Amino acid sequence: AIMYRKLDKLVISLFLIFTWSLTVNAASLPDGFPKCSNSDVNKTNFCPMSAKLGHKIFLVDFTSKWEGPQVEWVKGRIFGDALIANTPPYHKISFLKIDEKPPHTQKFVYSKCRFKTGIKSEKFPGDQVNKKCEGIDNIKKIYSDWEEQINSIQPGFFESTDAKQSLIYEYIVHLLRETSSDFGADYKERELVIVSDLMQFSKRVNFFKHCKSISMKLKPKKKQVADKCGTFKELLKKEKSFANYMKATKPTVEMVKNLKVKVLFINHSYEHGEDLYVTLEELWKGLFGYMGIDNVEIIPQIDYKL
Repeated sequence: AIMYRKLDKLVISLFLIFTWSLTVNAASLPDGFPKCSNSDVNKTNFCPMSAKLGHKIFLVDFTSKWEGPQVEWVKGRIFGDALIANTPPYHKISFLKIDEKPPHTQKFVYSKCRFKTGIKSEKFPGDQVNKKCEGIDNIKKIYSDWEEQINSIQPGFFESTDAKQSLIYEYIVHLLRETSSDFGADYKERELVIVSDLMQFSKRVNFFKHCKSISMKLKPKKKQVADKCGTFKELLKKEKSFANYMKATKPTVEMVKNLKVKVLFINHSYEHGEDLYVTLEELWKGLFGYMGIDNVEIIPQIDYKL
């Protein structure tokens, strides 16, 4: 009788451990996470059939000429191992270029979901293979195909030129407003990664005009360059047409809900001085605040010119 009681306790303990592990694993995955890749994942874009888990858009500004150190600095943050390590499985990844084209005519260079690796991960439990309905070899094969696709966009991606305008603000607003961007608040997580020198210049929003010190404005017009920015509040107060444009295009609360913005702030040190970068960063912080975006991280590139 004692032996049977011990055996019963052992069976109950094993059962509790098994069910606890299943509960912990299920609890660590978001609602709608694909249980089986064969039935729950779109085979064309690798996205979940019945959930929008997350969307990360890389908005890359090529309206100023890039130097080699800038390309390498950015490449190591938006491609390769860094991209996999910082993007959960089945979150959508999109790349969009800023060039001389207006936002509504620009197309995503790439827009598909990050497939699971098939490797056990503490950071992303969803990467692990579900042995009940997924084979490790099949998962690794699909992941390899996905990785080959996203790596294929790198050659030729970092082509830049000196453009006549830089519509950074217009591109941001377009992504938040237009349903065609598939970047709405129906996603549980959204991250906009802006790669730019942040020197916005368009007919409506011209930071070159606002980013000149008093001493710079005393120089002949042809010799004037951007050297120091005023604050966003000063810009709104001085330029009524700009203030009206901001008011008309400002995103709604719903448009910026659960939105994180990260800026990889490119340093064109061959073009601009240190004061410009410090004040330009503050100007954009004011602009993001006005738009209702409070989750903002700006990562400046360390000056590569000694």
